Amino acid sequence: MGRPKTWSFAQPNDPASAARYASGQREAVLRALAAYAPRTMAVFDVDLGHTHPQLVIPYGGSVRVDGPARRITVTY
Repeated sequence: MGRPKTWSFAQPNDPASAARYASGQREAVLRALAAYAPRTMAVFDVDLGHTHPQLVIPYGGSVRVDGPARRITVTY
C-alpha cells in the first residue's frame, strides 16, 4: 500500500491529524484483508502512487516483496 497522502493545500493537517488519518486508512485495509484475504501479506507506507516523493513503477516489470527482510525489489 502506498503511503497515504495526509495533507493538501486545501486541507493542511497538523501532525496529529495526519497520523490519525493514516492510522484509519491502515486499519481499514487490515480489516478488509482480515475479512476477505486473511493469509495475504500487507506492505504499508511505500512511496508510490500519489505520495511525495513519488516512485514510478512502470508496467511490465516484476516486483519481489520479502516480508521478513522488509525489502521490496523492482526489476524493469
